[in-house]
Amino acid sequence: MSAYSNYTSELIQQFWDDVDTESTDKKNRLESHKRNDKRPPVFRRNFASENILISPDTDDDIRNAIVSTLPINERHRYFGSMRSSQALAQSVFGNLAARGSLGLLNGLSSEEGLPAFGIDVNRTSMRLEYNVTHLGEPRPTSVDVWFKSERRIAVECKLTEPDFGTCSRPKLRQGIDDNYDQDYCDGTYTRQRNREARCSLSEIGVEYWAYIPEILCWNNEQDMSACELRNTYQLIRNILAACVHENGTVDSQDSHALIIYDASNPAFQDGGLARKQLAAARTALKVPDMLRSLSWQSLIDHLESSEELAWLTGQLRTTYGF
Repeated sequence: MSAYSNYTSELIQQFWDDVDTESTDKKNRLESHKRNDKRPPVFRRNFASENILISPDTDDDIRNAIVSTLPINERHRYFGSMRSSQALAQSVFGNLAARGSLGLLNGLSSEEGLPAFGIDVNRTSMRLEYNVTHLGEPRPTSVDVWFKSERRIAVECKLTEPDFGTCSRPKLRQGIDDNYDQDYCDGTYTRQRNREARCSLSEIGVEYWAYIPEILCWNNEQDMSACELRNTYQLIRNILAACVHENGTVDSQDSHALIIYDASNPAFQDGGLARKQLAAARTALKVPDMLRSLSWQSLIDHLESSEELAWLTGQLRTTYGF
């Protein structure tokens, strides 16, 4: 068994151990309350909110405020799964926002030794699943957690993911994907299939490459035998979401992307694929501080100073093994 398979297997067992301590009523809200160590517990669709960690002592107003930090129609397809990184993000940031405790994030350092947020979080607006609509994308970049004040921060939350998302164009399959003939890319940054642009996405109006030369050491007017964006795609999208303003100006000083990940996930450890993607993106940045990273474990350690959040931090350790 690979290190990653072993990690996910142990985490699924952790989830079931946690479920086994819950009330019968809560277990009955799962798709199946019969333990299956190969599949995580999943809450039935109409009980998906049970996947958000909320103290049983929380009053109804705060409970509703926590749940409302993410509109139901913005939930991912597998939000009800205990493996959902989106539900984890809402458990943490939804609780902080609803309780007026976002200021507890102040003073938190990234693993690069930089301020994880770098703003007075109490004086900023926070949104979950914020859609960035000005990059020309057919499907807008959705930022997991978005902070905006004098600084813009795009937070990407990971849990069991084995890597960061890569460009979809080289994955198109002939005879299966309707847009194959028009949009397929062989993974090089070259003009293909009679397109005018070197990038298949640029051809349909996506503006990544219009801004990339301003923040990365990549030349958008030169062929590349291997497209630099291909394997760093999701990371660069998040950085662009943070630094490109609605008027088209680029700010590389007062914006950054923050990645929050599970330190137990081998993909984010030395030699892991996600770790390599992070290194590649950060190395290519003209201002490397635009990409920062932080483990959930470090974030929870930081929040444990608050008595008000004692239940939440304890439950995060119990549920996720943090």
